[in-house]
Amino acid sequence: MELTILPQPDDNSCGPTSLHAVYRYYDLEVELARLITDIRSLETGGTLAVYLGIDALRRGMDATIYSWNLKMFDPTWAGLEPPALIAKLERQQEHKNRKRFLQASQAYITFLQQGGRILFDPLTPELLKGILQLSIPILTGLSATYLYNSMREVSRGKRSVYNDISGEPMGHFVVLTEYAAVDMVRIADPYSGNPLSGSQYYTLPVQRLINAIHLGSVTYDANLLIVQPARR
Repeated sequence: MELTILPQPDDNSCGPTSLHAVYRYYDLEVELARLITDIRSLETGGTLAVYLGIDALRRGMDATIYSWNLKMFDPTWAGLEPPALIAKLERQQEHKNRKRFLQASQAYITFLQQGGRILFDPLTPELLKGILQLSIPILTGLSATYLYNSMREVSRGKRSVYNDISGEPMGHFVVLTEYAAVDMVRIADPYSGNPLSGSQYYTLPVQRLINAIHLGSVTYDANLLIVQPARR
């Protein structure tokens, strides 16, 4: 699919930059600077896929999140209708009160209340291939540390520095654009200086990609976000 992505302005804006690329693919013109301002960010930097999904819903798009974040969702919740899933999230807040967790949990409740869908299908090559073969881009939150096989990082404002001793695993957002031959997936990456390829467009073995997505659970990621024009 013909999808172009801009370089992210700083280390915290990979999410809005990826969403901006998906919007442009669907001919929805929103300035990147406006997206960065409108989308809620975390105190520690960056954002969450659910905040990107909320922005899409507010702009009249459909949004679906596939999640494998076991910190947030219990595996037995798969198949619950939105009202029941909201009730589970609200009850969970009574027992888990870390600030970031509560923020993320409330965001998922808002996402569901505004018409978003949350699915828990197994993350397989077939799932990725099936979506991409429909010419639907996939925005994914994953582990940059595993994806790039790089050092962990220390966040300093809007920039991060590599440090294998004091650093922490870092999350990241990219857009998947094609399931290529021999189990390779083409990626549009907002980080133009990434240590994996030095380019914003590259292909990656699907198994490495799946591993990076699963390990995104360390940073409240581990998800796919599917944004599409609203179905009538």
